[in-house]
Amino acid sequence: MRAQDGAVLEVNHAFETHLGYRADEVVGKLPAEIGLWADMQVRASIWAQLRADSKVSNLQVRMRHIDGSEVDGELSAELMEHEGQTVVFCIVQNVRPAGTQPLGDNGNESYRALYLAAAEGIYRSLPGAGFIDVNPAMARIFGYPSPERMLRELGRSSGHLIMDPEHRESLHRRLMAGERIKAERIQVRRADGQAIWISENARAVRDGKGNILFFEGTVVDVTAQVLAEEALQQSQALYKVLVESSHDGVFLIQRGVVVFANQSMADILGMTLEALTGSEYMALVAPSDREAQLQRRAQRESGSMDAQRYEINLVRADGVRILCEVVASAVHYRGDIASTGVIRDVTRQRQIEQALKRSEARYRTLVEHSQVGVFISRGDRYVYANQAMLDLLGYDEETLYSMRFEQLVAPELVPVVRQRLAALARNEPIHRDYESCYIRSDGRRVYVTVSIGPIELDGVDHLTGTVRDITQHREAELRLRFHATHDPLTSLPNRPVFQQRLGDMIDAARRSGHHDYAVLFLDLDGFKWLNDSLGHGAGDRLLVAIAGQLAQVLEGRAMLARYGGDEFTVLPTVPCNRERAVEMAQQILAVFEKPFDIGSQQVFSGASVGIVLGREEYTTPDQVLRDADIAMYATKDRGKSGYTIFDEAMHRLARSRFELETDFRRALERGEFEVHYQPIVELETQRMVACEALVRWRHPTRGLLLPDEFLQVADETGMITELDGWVLREACAHVARWRGRFPVLAALRVNVNVDERQLAGKEIVEEVRSVLERNGLPAEALRLEVTETVFRAGRGHAQERLGALKALGVSLVVDDFGTGYSSLESFASSPFDALKIDRGFVRDMESNSRHRAIVRTIAGFAADLGLSLTAEGVETPGQRQLLLAAGCRHGQGYLFSPALPAHEFEALLLEYARAEA
Repeated sequence: MRAQDGAVLEVNHAFETHLGYRADEVVGKLPAEIGLWADMQVRASIWAQLRADSKVSNLQVRMRHIDGSEVDGELSAELMEHEGQTVVFCIVQNVRPAGTQPLGDNGNESYRALYLAAAEGIYRSLPGAGFIDVNPAMARIFGYPSPERMLRELGRSSGHLIMDPEHRESLHRRLMAGERIKAERIQVRRADGQAIWISENARAVRDGKGNILFFEGTVVDVTAQVLAEEALQQSQALYKVLVESSHDGVFLIQRGVVVFANQSMADILGMTLEALTGSEYMALVAPSDREAQLQRRAQRESGSMDAQRYEINLVRADGVRILCEVVASAVHYRGDIASTGVIRDVTRQRQIEQALKRSEARYRTLVEHSQVGVFISRGDRYVYANQAMLDLLGYDEETLYSMRFEQLVAPELVPVVRQRLAALARNEPIHRDYESCYIRSDGRRVYVTVSIGPIELDGVDHLTGTVRDITQHREAELRLRFHATHDPLTSLPNRPVFQQRLGDMIDAARRSGHHDYAVLFLDLDGFKWLNDSLGHGAGDRLLVAIAGQLAQVLEGRAMLARYGGDEFTVLPTVPCNRERAVEMAQQILAVFEKPFDIGSQQVFSGASVGIVLGREEYTTPDQVLRDADIAMYATKDRGKSGYTIFDEAMHRLARSRFELETDFRRALERGEFEVHYQPIVELETQRMVACEALVRWRHPTRGLLLPDEFLQVADETGMITELDGWVLREACAHVARWRGRFPVLAALRVNVNVDERQLAGKEIVEEVRSVLERNGLPAEALRLEVTETVFRAGRGHAQERLGALKALGVSLVVDDFGTGYSSLESFASSPFDALKIDRGFVRDMESNSRHRAIVRTIAGFAADLGLSLTAEGVETPGQRQLLLAAGCRHGQGYLFSPALPAHEFEALLLEYARAEA
């Protein structure tokens, strides 16, 4: 029966058999309605016991058969949960005609059957001890396979099943005090250790004297219900936290009224939460958006469940108009449809987006119209290129984006590209600025500088950068570099390049212990006579013809260089012993057996060859070339047009050079050196503006020696630094005295040469400062001349020293510019003030168009870098005029004055001073 009203829910077949009712005749009806009870007191008795004990046991009842007859029986009943509702489960046993005795007392057995079949756990336990009886449902709830197993394990103690000791003690105290436990939720532990929740009804059973016999009760597993309630509570709490802490407005609007809103929505609209709740939503909408909002409201109120996402202009309480983004969904609230969702103020965001779009449009315009190539790449392909990039490479977008980098760069750079891509794949850093060379669609090479950097687009790593065309600059630099390392007349490698290559070979030989190399030194016979008789032009053409034929004979076997004037040097590139060197010399001499065609005529020439074979004693190129020069002159002494191998006899001659070295070491101590001064003048006015300090050696037996006769010795002995320091001190002292003596020449400056080793020393800066202070000479009066070899030890080191000297205020001059082999970038990035054109370019510039071109190139280079320019070796008025036309302002040479001893130069200064006065 249903516990709520006693209506019959279900009857079994025995009910129909004994009482004659069909199930459909009684289900849903009260027993009283069908007249089931012969005595209505029975009904009251049943419900009284159910309310008191939740069960009825063996109650004698009399019921009516459908035909009106009466029957007796024993009724047992119990309250229990069934399919989500409380029911009364009833069993009537020993059904018999009214007034007859039962066939047997099997009431206890019937009750036991009910006990065993119950869905609720039923138990009896002793106070303070274990269980004395449990039904199968009880064992099943607590995870035991059978009641017997549960009684065996919990027969002595069962209190530990309750997980909370305080709760356990509380329940025990209440039962002992006579309290009935009803629907108490208790957390217990099953046999497998799992924690579950139960709902328990329990009471203490007492005897006639009031003593507690045992506890008995029922148990229902309510774990699922408890967990569901906890989840619901957590969900509700979480929802409340999210709504209350959300920065977005949360709302519920029904029939145009704001039923609910969180604080954020009130803040967005500049209202209090109390004022917002219950207000008309349409009153918050800007007039321009009301019609659209009315349509959305009509759709919702007509039953539309579609989500709505839109932007709308609302008006804050202070009258400020704001743009809001709204996402609303349909819900049923209190029997009517409503909208709930979130609202966000996107006014500032949209302003930023609009500004960003305008910025992007400006940026795109700049990029698209940039004269520099701009690109974005991913992996080994371009994914974007501006028009300048497309024009640079000569491809359209579709073609360029389909090509891999390897297809675009010069073939020799393909390995470099692969290495760079592999480094990127390994997330290794790469150089962000580098030079490269592309092959255009028409096959032409384009030299570029590339600057790249990482960028992330749509969550994917890309590279972006710029490409600048430096083809013209590169070609100009290559031309200048070529002229700096090659003879401008014959296009052969020049002296510095040959010496560098020879030095590398000597070093390799010393490391390996195999000195199987040789040098051949050629000097043309009678070349001066040819120049004097046919002119320098014919001499130049002869040199070109000879260089061409020698290069053809030696191709692939040796390096041929023009060492200077009519001198050539040969360095075999393969191991070379005496026999091979002689064979090569004979092949060279065979070239001179036939006449050379120099245009309109044919001329004969000869050559004297000196051969030096590698030896362990050689450590520098100068030593080898010195002995090759000795061997060459030995050939000339024997009649020219032949070859001579340097031998011990010549070696003995070289000892005299050693004596010169010995004398040189003592010369400083003996005061045998003196400084001569050569004027530096303005080419236009020939007015003296400076002078160059040039060292001379007044040898006790050999007389006055020029630098070419002893500077190599100074360099080889390592005393060049000491000598240069002495010259610096002498020159500064002289110029300081002259500036004081001749006020009209108070601006006179002096150029002093500084050797690369002197510049490399840490003490050079302090030495210059000390000399200037000691002589009271201003820093601007001193100009230090250095050659391109200053960069041999590394650009960074040289620039550091040059920068420190520049900081003192002295001027820095590059001497013999155009004869070295350092990069132009070294000069462009160094603090130089002036360049000096080497006398080799000036000497024949009247007849040599190549040299004139080089002078013009150097003059342009100096002008672009803002450098002053001085020409050395000016000997003729024609040279002076050509230099002026090229843009050179200053010069020095015999045309104006040779280098003079200090007392003679002082007399010259006196003349200048009188002329100026």
